[in-house]
Amino acid sequence: MTQVLLVEDDENKRSRITDYYCEQFPMDKFSHADAMVTGLRAARETRPGLIILDMTLPNYSISAAQGYNPMRPFGGRDFLRQLLRLDLDTKVVILTQFETFGSPPNLVNLSGLDDELRKEFDSVYLGSIYYHASKSSWQAELKLSLIHI
Repeated sequence: MTQVLLVEDDENKRSRITDYYCEQFPMDKFSHADAMVTGLRAARETRPGLIILDMTLPNYSISAAQGYNPMRPFGGRDFLRQLLRLDLDTKVVILTQFETFGSPPNLVNLSGLDDELRKEFDSVYLGSIYYHASKSSWQAELKLSLIHI
């Protein structure tokens, strides 16, 4: 049994990932958080074996946010840095519905970001997967990436 944490702010995407994962791996314990801060808190408390992480995240849960709560285009990378700072040796896979991140002149495509994350987080990073709501290829890619756990 693996403790799994999904950090995803989009309700529809979170539901689809949860349904798929729990159907494929019914023995695992699955939980979720919807923002960077709540995700880091959950990771510190539960010490999951796997984190499925969105790349673009808000700092705070929508329900808890008051005032300005911008989306962080590289929130997943910041999350990974905090995981290492907290000395959590948890495997992480990025599952994102964006193909590019940031804005010019700091625009990065998913492939380039994946290369950067592999270099910086080689001990915990399993890879990135492009999620598209009308396609199911992300499911096979997610299942394949879990072989490394």
